[in-house]
Amino acid sequence: MRTLKGEPFSFEDREYLLPLYRDTSPRIIIVKARQMEMTEWAVNWLLHNTLAHPFTTAIYTAPRMDQVSRFSQDRFRRAILDSPQLREIIHKAREQELGETAITRVPFNNGSLVYLISAWGDFGALRNIPADWAVVDEAQDVQSEAIPVLEEAMSHSKFARALIIGTASDEGSEFDRLWKRSDMKEWDAESKAWIAQKPENRTYSGYHFTQRMAVWITTLPPTHPNSIEAKRLRYNERRFLNEVLGLFYRGLAKPLITDDLLACRDFRFALMDRLEPPYVSYAGIDWGGGQHAFTVIWIMAKDDKDRWRLIYVRRFDEKDPMKQVQIIGNLITQFNVKQAVADIGYGAVQVSELQKRFASRVIGCQYVRRPELPLEGKTMDESGKRVAQMLVNADRSFWIETAIELIKHKDPTGALNPLLVIPWAEPLDIEWIIDQFTCIEMEEQETVSGKKYHHYTHPEREPDDALHTFVYALIADAIGRMSPPAVIQDLFS
Repeated sequence: MRTLKGEPFSFEDREYLLPLYRDTSPRIIIVKARQMEMTEWAVNWLLHNTLAHPFTTAIYTAPRMDQVSRFSQDRFRRAILDSPQLREIIHKAREQELGETAITRVPFNNGSLVYLISAWGDFGALRNIPADWAVVDEAQDVQSEAIPVLEEAMSHSKFARALIIGTASDEGSEFDRLWKRSDMKEWDAESKAWIAQKPENRTYSGYHFTQRMAVWITTLPPTHPNSIEAKRLRYNERRFLNEVLGLFYRGLAKPLITDDLLACRDFRFALMDRLEPPYVSYAGIDWGGGQHAFTVIWIMAKDDKDRWRLIYVRRFDEKDPMKQVQIIGNLITQFNVKQAVADIGYGAVQVSELQKRFASRVIGCQYVRRPELPLEGKTMDESGKRVAQMLVNADRSFWIETAIELIKHKDPTGALNPLLVIPWAEPLDIEWIIDQFTCIEMEEQETVSGKKYHHYTHPEREPDDALHTFVYALIADAIGRMSPPAVIQDLFS
């Protein structure tokens, strides 16, 4: 019944897919590279089961709402509408089923129903939906403790089948541990058969998909940008292993994981649009530089439990630096920002413009490697001349670790008690920051004197701007306790 790009669905050059489509195991797990047509399989699997078995309920879930929305609109509904045989199976959306409901709920004429749900973290959104079929997509971002919630949702079904699909991530992650509970099948191209590496494991029927299996990639000339050879030269090690070979990566330590940020969520609150006196806030600004970096502003305030509550964050699509300065200046006033700290690396001109308007309420910051002096005012340049802007030097590792400690803070009993609160009433506004916190990696290095310290980096093409705006906002708070005070004198008469 499926039609793809105007042509009938076909398994040509894809012998490895047939056993997967025919697998009736109650639990199937896929570890894959990118571009391996697993989303197409998920669409077909959901459609087949809900059409073949009337009055059943299916769940599709992925961590982010934008992922769910794309699957719902661009893949699942498109698959139905593109097929003459399938168009009539879906109930016409009633007026009250437009908007978000039309994305998250798809009723069929045979009484079956498909829910499409964002389920960050512990799958709490699934608890009240009895399901017969379930697809967990982007499972590398899902914690294993969430799987029992899904099992309970299917506990009364006579079908109770689930797919778990994810791109390979870090070795030792929750997704890696789930994979190792499967029989870990690999494709043998010569015998055209899947060979179980751990046949004794029966929890999951597992399949590993690599781009080396994909004829539309392997037949490309080495000079083609989408060829495996070109990607090997262009990608860093982690990205090549994960996204091209579908292999788990054992590399640098990950100081923050998705669960750490999810523990900071507060579902009662959304981002604010202003902060009135006498309340004050602190802001961090990271100026976008390079192809994959965006200017980000982060504004936070202390709550009555001495926690930092994020009240506003914005990633700028506007590329004009002076327009960014104008908008940020308005935000500083709008949110009664007591102190702002901005990256000086890409933003010397922007900081200067803001200081003309706000003087010492906006201070430039440059990172240094000086663990013995985490924060100091900079009034002289390297030649001994007075600097034209008010700047501070901040030890990069010290302040990143300060941010990490606040996020992973525990109370005296050892229970997790984050000192950062992320408003989560409207996830679409905020969920993008998680990637920008969790992409950082840590390696141990030595200073010239032989002292060891932690160096933090992030993979190319994975920006960490939001993390640094949080760091700059923490520095903004600390500036008020510096001695001597960091102020601008006689710079702007």
